[in-house]
Parts: sequence; C-alpha cells; structure tokens
Amino acid sequence: MDMGLAAIVVALITTIGGIVVGFMQSFKKETLSTRIENRTDHAVVQAQLRMLHKSVDRVGDRLETHIDGHREGGYGQTVGANPN
Repeated sequence: MDMGLAAIVVALITTIGGIVVGFMQSFKKETLSTRIENRTDHAVVQAQLRMLHKSVDRVGDRLETHIDGHREGGYGQTVGANPN
C-alpha cells in the first residue's frame, strides 16, 4: 500500500468514526435535555440583552438631550438672575 492510499484509508476511518460517534451522541437522552436547556438559556440571555440594549438607548437619548442643552446654552446659567 503506498502512502497516498494509506492516507485516504486513515481519513475514511476517521470520518466514518466521527459520524458514528455523532449519531450515538445525538440519540442519548442527556443530549436532548442538554439541547433544551441550552435553548432555554439562550432565550434568557437574549431577553436580558434586549433589556440592556433598551436601557443603553434610553441613557444615550438622555445624554444627547443634555449635551444639546449645553450647546444651546441652556445649562450652567442662573435662571431669573438680575445682572444689576
């Protein structure tokens, strides 16, 4: 058997072994419950990220309004002060 053919045989054995192990893992009961738990965890994290994103947007909007007030000169001035 030459080296090229040996490499092909080894690659085939590895590939077939990987497929067989994958099938065996997918039919285990623990795998199904783990996938369900993983999906649930992802849903929780996604909901938390959405809430965080909304919160950051609100802070950004408030900060932008505050900075615009400074640009327009509305902040840092004494309201109703008489310069006399």
